[in-house]
Amino acid sequence: MTDFERDLGQPFQEAAPGPADPFTEPTIQQAYRQGQEDMRRKLTTPRMTGYRIACGIVWAFWTVALLVGAISAFASGSVGTGLLCLVLSGLAAWYDIRIWTLKARRLTFFIVF
Repeated sequence: MTDFERDLGQPFQEAAPGPADPFTEPTIQQAYRQGQEDMRRKLTTPRMTGYRIACGIVWAFWTVALLVGAISAFASGSVGTGLLCLVLSGLAAWYDIRIWTLKARRLTFFIVF
């Protein structure tokens, strides 16, 4: 007789195995957890919206405009301005790629009149 049985005054009996509780089965718990993860991913994943498309088009325009500016600056002999335009066009292209691949979280709509 164990100490636990002696304290109770009767022998300890384990619960008889019965039908499994459907809410404690591992498959249901895993499905519920997967559903929660899918919902969280769906809420936090950016979508292709009209605003994102407009931002992508604007940044593609800036990429091309800066690249044309770099080529014309190199053609006129202005190396410093050409390099600056080349670097800025590379950064604009990098941001444009991030917009189209849905990796950019914050979108910047940049138009200068």
